Amino acid sequence: LTVPVTKRTAEWGWLEYLLQASCSTFKIRMRAAWSVANKRFNTEFETRCKGMPQLHAWLPVSELPLGQSVQDICRNGFRQGHKGVSFHIGNLQLPGLHAAGRDQGNERGYGVRSHGRTLPAGRRLYEFLLCRVGVGRSYMVESISEAQNLTLPPEFDSFFVRHSPANEQAVEEEYPGVLPRHVLHQEYMVRDPAQALPIYLVHFEYDPDMQEQLTLPLCDSCGIQAAVLYCEADDAILCRACDSRIHSANKLASRHVRVDLNKRPNAQLGKCPEHPTVDAELYCIDCKLPICGHCTKLGSHSSGEAARHRHIGLREAYQTAVQSSMDNTKNLLSDRQRVEIKMVAELDRRLGYVQESTQALQDTVYDRIQGAVHQAQELAEKQASIFFADELEAKRQIDQSAWMATFLEDEVKSLPPAEFLDNWLRHAKVREEADLLGVLAKPRASSSLRLEGGLRLLEDTAMTTPRGPSAAPQKHFKLDG
Repeated sequence: LTVPVTKRTAEWGWLEYLLQASCSTFKIRMRAAWSVANKRFNTEFETRCKGMPQLHAWLPVSELPLGQSVQDICRNGFRQGHKGVSFHIGNLQLPGLHAAGRDQGNERGYGVRSHGRTLPAGRRLYEFLLCRVGVGRSYMVESISEAQNLTLPPEFDSFFVRHSPANEQAVEEEYPGVLPRHVLHQEYMVRDPAQALPIYLVHFEYDPDMQEQLTLPLCDSCGIQAAVLYCEADDAILCRACDSRIHSANKLASRHVRVDLNKRPNAQLGKCPEHPTVDAELYCIDCKLPICGHCTKLGSHSSGEAARHRHIGLREAYQTAVQSSMDNTKNLLSDRQRVEIKMVAELDRRLGYVQESTQALQDTVYDRIQGAVHQAQELAEKQASIFFADELEAKRQIDQSAWMATFLEDEVKSLPPAEFLDNWLRHAKVREEADLLGVLAKPRASSSLRLEGGLRLLEDTAMTTPRGPSAAPQKHFKLDG
């Protein structure tokens, strides 16, 4: 059963914002969306993936697995089979998106192969499925072909395909007016159909000729880098490098007050959503929308209940929302990152302990028999891979939080207040959804390797007091015989 998503609702805004964040562009506009939730599949998914980390992943309809159609997947679910289905998390690279001026050797996310359906004036129409994917504890591999030929160990729920470390860093853009952005590209493969739930079918339009709202004006001094500061004394917009050079020239220049570009006095406020050719002047507190003079005199806020809504100046609303977004993001990231960093440190400590214990055991076993050494290595690697998988997930959530925060910072710097206020609510919805899905599993209890008597290597499992729903039994590796 498909249910159309109504435009200008929180649900519509969340989907469009997630698309724009994934593609790092505002040249995307959703044309239609449908909820394709299936009650039976949802029950199976919630049962299978309860307590495990879950992610949202876009899947181009042109790249559906095993020749399945959208209707078939919505009606019968995914048919993974032995090889499984691959899902890409983070940035999507549409064909031709930011291609000019870039180093083609640097990947900017998952490269969508389809060019979509051609529309007039060079626009293109794409069709994507949005899925919830329960990744759980992931087994790391080097390539998708390696995952297709492996049996997934029973302690794991999915494969994680390693991509180039360079793709996990903030990449300098090589075209004018765009700040460096954080690139996120992670790939998971699942084999259990109950771990992949299609939830939305989306049609969106990409217009390569549309003006990119996420670009900034160029620096008045160098004319190369994006301007991020405004100096009222010089009436100039400057990049950070030129600002530092110019205002460190002498004591008088160093006294000039500079503000962020979006805080300059003559910054444009943007257009009214209801009257795109008219500048917005006010912000309706009740509707949470920018409005203009036409709205209050002849438009949507001129009569009825809307005429009694509370209004404030658009610039005041913008400054309040920016400050609130920064404070909330800072507090949220601080709290989450504190937990995630602590988790990574603990997992790293346990991983190191396992590795140290492994080496100590190897030293003892090598004195007795080489065969026992080989057996010890297999058990230790099995234990270490589980801790490494948990550490990987914690790091992924840190990376995803930073990715979303960077996208919000780009909006604050580059969008007019009207567009920012509209998109701030969408950002909050995306962040809320990410928080609900990103459940960190508690680390497994410490494991140790010890030598007892003979030369028979045993994996002794003893239950410990669980510290959470995902607490795992403690395992001791020992020699016996």
